[in-house]
Amino acid sequence: MLPFSTEHPGKYAGPFRRYWKVNVSHLHRIRILSVLVTILLVVAGCGSEDSAGIDEDMPVSEILENSSQRLADTESVAFRMQVDGTTYIDSARTLRLLNARGTMARPDRVDVEFQIEVAGAPQVSIRMITIGQEAWTTDIVTGRWVEAQEEFGYDPSVLYDNQNGLGPVMGRIIDPELVGIEEIDGRQTYHIRGMATEEIIGPLTGGTMRGSEIEVNVWIDGETWNLLRVTVAEPTDEGIENPATWTLGLGDHDEQVTIERPV
Repeated sequence: MLPFSTEHPGKYAGPFRRYWKVNVSHLHRIRILSVLVTILLVVAGCGSEDSAGIDEDMPVSEILENSSQRLADTESVAFRMQVDGTTYIDSARTLRLLNARGTMARPDRVDVEFQIEVAGAPQVSIRMITIGQEAWTTDIVTGRWVEAQEEFGYDPSVLYDNQNGLGPVMGRIIDPELVGIEEIDGRQTYHIRGMATEEIIGPLTGGTMRGSEIEVNVWIDGETWNLLRVTVAEPTDEGIENPATWTLGLGDHDEQVTIERPV
């Protein structure tokens, strides 16, 4: 049984019972967030030991193109995502996303752990593993692995989708500009900033990010073209209560990663 199943609601006593009698679409949104994390990190390429000189005159379009071309070479990467402000992942606005961490291994394996704050109850952790069309989650009460229902499976081909995948969305960022050359974890990076509409970002965020002008920042290694950091921020001047900023850090590009079916 899924941790959010309403089949046996009496199973969850105490403060959790009220909040986990939710529609299966809530867990589906968590899975969409795992897709977002994967989409944001797959453009990272192979690592390098030393930073070389960086060309400050290179056109921004070429920088983004070089980073995107690393997509085909990326085998694995680790990530951490921090959410400042408020992002609810359910329509009742009771499940607030705090952070996530995990790994991705091509072609279709993702291991993600989400930290979620539940209104009126303690913070909880939900781990999710997807391998191709199969998916599993941890039960929030017992901690045991359970098989996710078919509705919750996601198709990794969304990364290459011609309508809303990584390439088209990157190409729709409005007015990207080079902010400057900045050091991230000892690497010299291009810091590029642009804007995106809610319609552009929506497919990648499961509809959780709002605003007519959402700011997007990326930091790309000037030698390896690895994507090292991404921020996506809701506008502060459009009446959004406690607007959210997501910060994604990436590392361990192409390190050996093993993601197996849970026991």
